[in-house]
Amino acid sequence: MIEASDAQADDPNPMWWDHMGRITMPTLVIAGGPTSGVPQDWVTVLAERIPGAHVVTVDAGHLVHEARPEEFLAVLEPFLKG
Repeated sequence: MIEASDAQADDPNPMWWDHMGRITMPTLVIAGGPTSGVPQDWVTVLAERIPGAHVVTVDAGHLVHEARPEEFLAVLEPFLKG
């Protein structure tokens, strides 16, 4: 599963990116900051393609929910209650 998801992340199907604009639900993108294995410019591009997406960075690396659960929930809960 990791190899398949890494391959998709490294060379995504262009249609995947093109369809981000079809998302109509409120979307929260939580970025892990500079220590994340996911390039933060990718996170920015993703969020820009989703109409009305909101980006929050929690400087915690890739596993934000695991590394900083309190900060993760402090961002997520208000969004879900929104």
